[in-house]
Amino acid sequence: MIRIRFFLLLAMGAALCAAPARAQEKPMASSGINAVLTVPFPPLTATGVRPVQFSNVVPGTPKVVLPDWRAGTLSGEWRLTGVARARSIDISFSLPTTLNATGGRTMPISFNGNYAALCEIDDAAQTCVAASWVAWNPVTTPSFRDTPQRYRPGRPKYEFDHYSIYMGGRVAPPVTQAAGNYSGTITVQLVIN
Repeated sequence: MIRIRFFLLLAMGAALCAAPARAQEKPMASSGINAVLTVPFPPLTATGVRPVQFSNVVPGTPKVVLPDWRAGTLSGEWRLTGVARARSIDISFSLPTTLNATGGRTMPISFNGNYAALCEIDDAAQTCVAASWVAWNPVTTPSFRDTPQRYRPGRPKYEFDHYSIYMGGRVAPPVTQAAGNYSGTITVQLVIN
């Protein structure tokens, strides 16, 4: 969060009475104080565009979904709005180790690979700015700081207002995996600097 400080000068004084002031009266007193007001800038919104989808998996056969910006892919996507003029974005995840189904059934899931990715989105074309695309391992790098200088040296702030984060993963159902619908929750934490 960017903090903008506004300094307010507050004057305190006595109201004048209806009677005229006399020369012997003391002068009106005034005092100044500093007040700090925190204004979040810019306003940030995040929307889930699509969940990570493994579709059908075969027991005993691992399945991988890679992060991808193209529509129609199985990777998950979160779209951020309000990043223009930010200097950096810190991204971290809380990742499940299993997917759950009714009856207490579970399926192992892993994110230990280049299964997280990000891309700045061109506001007009609503497509990924290819030079900004980067994928990383969210297990070995649980907190990732992205800056516009990473892909455009000398650029101090993001130019576009949209930004997307992508997620893939790997499931490894054992041969004895019971059929069913399995799900889990990925939590993304963002700090705009």
